[in-house]
This record gives sequence, C-alpha cells and structure tokens, in this order.
Amino acid sequence: LVPVANAEPSSAVAFDLPTIRLLKSADPARGEALAEEENCAKCHGDNGISDDEDDINIAGMSASYLFKQLRDYKDKNRDDRDMYKKVRDMEDSQLADLAAWFASLQPPERAPDVILAADIRRLITHGDPERLLKACSSCHGRDGRGGQFDHPALAGQNKIYLVDSMMAFKEGDRTNDIYARMRYVSEALTEDEI
Repeated sequence: LVPVANAEPSSAVAFDLPTIRLLKSADPARGEALAEEENCAKCHGDNGISDDEDDINIAGMSASYLFKQLRDYKDKNRDDRDMYKKVRDMEDSQLADLAAWFASLQPPERAPDVILAADIRRLITHGDPERLLKACSSCHGRDGRGGQFDHPALAGQNKIYLVDSMMAFKEGDRTNDIYARMRYVSEALTEDEI
C-alpha cells in the first residue's frame, strides 16, 4: 500500500500531551457506571470478557488502545453501526472513563500453550525480513499483553475475532490502523499464517 497525499487519516487520535493527560485523569468508577448504563456487557461480558467468540475481549487492554478504538468508532474511522450508536454522543472524557474501566479489569486467561509450527513461531518472535515483517511480539509484547498506546493485547483473545480482524485488515475492510501497519502485515501473510 502506498499512501496517497490527500488520503483521509486513519484515526483522529494523537497520543499527544492533551490526550495523555485526558487518559491519566480518567475515572474507572465513572467508566463502570457508564458501561452499566450503556449495557456494554451485552457484547463484552460482565467483566470485559465476551461469551461470543465473534466479539473482542477488552478486559485488561491498555486504556490508550481502548480510547483510540472508541474514538475511531465515534469518528467513523472504524466501521461498526452498533458501536457508533453507543459512542456518537459521548464526550472524550466519557470515552476515557470507559477505557480506564475496562483497562482496570483482569484480562482473560491465556489459552494453554499450543503447539505451533516452527515457521509460525518464528513469525511471532522474529518476523520475516524477506517480507519486511517485524515480529508480532515487537508490537504486541513478548507475552502477547499488548504494547504502548495503540498495540492491543492478543493473549486471551477470541481466536475467531482475531482471525476476522486480521482478514478485515487484509481485505481493506478495516482501515483504522495508523500508517497502515496491520494492513501491510495482513496483506503479507497467507490466510493459513493468519
């Protein structure tokens, strides 16, 4: 993918000082009340862990990642009609409170270690220089618990949701990744690797 000079930004969220201050001042208690009022548990479970494998587990993800996603739904930089309806009238402080609440929850248990093919384990830990792919762990953490700002946790995630997300990036149906990072990675991977 080559960026076009007049392309729309993939996200309006910048992790600048005002955004960092907003996230630091967020109140998880207000977020908990808002989550209850908005019935977030319907899709994300009572504790941010979904019963539906098509939905994302958001418990324990970084507040910065969650805030970015909520803003992207609100700004229509990430497409989901139900999420847009939930957040369209919320202020940034409310989005930050929600993000702080879900970030404060215990993350889902990691799946028991699975036996991975050597080439897949190498992609995760070392990447593939021939395809200019960084290691998955370089952004998502060695333990899969996520990185700084906009790198989500993958450990404990629903497999179906994860595969669907990667395929949405691969097919260009999801475009809210900054600098098209995940679109590039997903396009370079085969469906079997995903």
